[in-house]
Amino acid sequence: MRTLKGLVIGVALLYVFWAMPAHATVDWNDGFEYANDAALGAVWSYSCLGNPGVSALRPFSGSKSLRLVYNGHVGIDPGAGGCFIDRALNAVSDTFYFRIQAYLENFIPDHVSTKMIQVGQNGSYPNFWWSMLFSSYAFDIGFVSPDPPSFNLFGSLIPQNQWVCLEGRITMNTPGVYNGIIQTWVNGSLVINRTDLMLRNAVLSQQTGPNSQLRFVKFYQPHDRGVLAS
Repeated sequence: MRTLKGLVIGVALLYVFWAMPAHATVDWNDGFEYANDAALGAVWSYSCLGNPGVSALRPFSGSKSLRLVYNGHVGIDPGAGGCFIDRALNAVSDTFYFRIQAYLENFIPDHVSTKMIQVGQNGSYPNFWWSMLFSSYAFDIGFVSPDPPSFNLFGSLIPQNQWVCLEGRITMNTPGVYNGIIQTWVNGSLVINRTDLMLRNAVLSQQTGPNSQLRFVKFYQPHDRGVLAS
């Protein structure tokens, strides 16, 4: 028996832009069928090549998946770290959809938050984090916004030890208007549905401005705890 700490992200990863409601354009999708971690690193920017990494241990389909190993808290657990892979979107957008297949194997969330996926503007606001908050296994989202300045929305539980389809949507509000949208789905069930959010200001402020858009996506293995037995 070998004990690791981690989260396995499925091979089916799809990101979609909706420029108009009736005209969908697939920005890109990724099955993580890379020959090795070096090949993954040629497409994704990374901080710790290999974590997240390409793995043949538990593919959703095909032969590979993306594997994230959560090693606990820096300063407490040996080998802990905040590793990530990033990918820029092909074009900035006001609307962002994603779909992933995820497998949590005997996973234990951190008591504050276990961050998984970030979407936003690289290095600035707005940014949105899909995570598991406060020791819960729920698929939640937290973000920084003009009003209120920070905000959490709570979803429903992510089943463990099975493949789960996790989906999300962000649509930026008309600048200064409370009509921003955040939605999430777990196995096709809508669990967060807000259409009244202020995600960017009408004028440039300390947090966001009218030109704030969505530009990149990050998979993050932060300084949190999770247990994966394999």
